[in-house]
Amino acid sequence: MSSEFILTPPGYLVFDHDGTLVDTKRHPYQLFVGMKEFIRELKYKGFILFVWTARPRQSAVEILRKLEVINYFEDIYGLDSGLAKPDPEGLINLTSGIDKDKVLHIGDSNTDIDGAQAYGIEVIRACWNDPFTLDKFQSIANYTALNLGECRDIIKGKFHV
Repeated sequence: MSSEFILTPPGYLVFDHDGTLVDTKRHPYQLFVGMKEFIRELKYKGFILFVWTARPRQSAVEILRKLEVINYFEDIYGLDSGLAKPDPEGLINLTSGIDKDKVLHIGDSNTDIDGAQAYGIEVIRACWNDPFTLDKFQSIANYTALNLGECRDIIKGKFHV
């Protein structure tokens, strides 16, 4: 008799690229401080990670490869993959068949919030790239985070990890 052990991920996290994962205001592009450790920790805890970006897909792939984090992501949906943000097609494509309560989007723009809300999933407004927008987005997004520690706490609370 064979016994099969299937590990269910605690959740599915969809990251925006520019301004959330990658600081594109700096040249050369860099991950935000602590981001590599953060996504490594999330993968270790069993989360499935995706990228939904307004950047062309191949550009995002190249940047994430150079920054040595491409292997942490299950899939990437870019500007040229179909309909652009805020249309939720990218989120639908990435998370089709997954219970929406198990999906959380992390992004820094109105299009991230609008797309996530149109799809019916919760969103964290990442304010670490622009902390002065926190007040503006607290009433619009499900959650706001000034830093990765706050983002981590939100994820822990939502997914009970």
